[in-house]
Amino acid sequence: MKLLVTDNLVSDLNQLNIFNISLEKISINDIPNQAQSLFDDDDKFKFIFDEFITFSSFTKLKIDLEDNYIFQIKKSNLSKFTSLGSEVDVLYLDSQKKENYFPWDLTNLIYSSRKTIDLKLLDSFTSSERDFRNFLSYFIKELIRLKMLIEFDPNEVAEILKEKKDYKYDDALKKIKNLDQKKINRALQYSHKIEKNINQYGYELENSKRYLISVKKLLEF
Repeated sequence: MKLLVTDNLVSDLNQLNIFNISLEKISINDIPNQAQSLFDDDDKFKFIFDEFITFSSFTKLKIDLEDNYIFQIKKSNLSKFTSLGSEVDVLYLDSQKKENYFPWDLTNLIYSSRKTIDLKLLDSFTSSERDFRNFLSYFIKELIRLKMLIEFDPNEVAEILKEKKDYKYDDALKKIKNLDQKKINRALQYSHKIEKNINQYGYELENSKRYLISVKKLLEF
């Protein structure tokens, strides 16, 4: 058995290529159904992608330490697993320092037909589920603001969204001169689809990148 120490849940198996381990991604809820399929001559590890394990939740699973599982844990919980001894291998993902980007840096790129995809900027918002969800929340609210401003007065929209009518509204009013409601609606559909996909199947790095490229093609002007 192995423990992966990470700050954010990892779902994309490509992030684990550095360990050179044969992996199969499974949900923590599927562990009882996997028990019969674990044989001594099976080198493939079952990677639990959708939940951090705690020591108390681990003991409830009654896992044999010789079974090929990889669980994700937070660094703060690592010391609690020391009682398991040397039979447990601990893996670490190196945390790389990221440049300081903001959600509007990416949205500005999305809307501009004059700007190509900046890979560093793209990576900064897709490298982890938390970063991508934070951007997605910001972007969906921006799309809703655009959609509402097509039909309603800016003061009404600001009141409904409970936000200050500031530079965001000046920027949004300029954008809707170049965007029709069908494109905004489709971008919202894409956004809700990727959010639903993450909730059901876990975070996939490549899916998030494809989503951002798709909405750029749709909205750029």
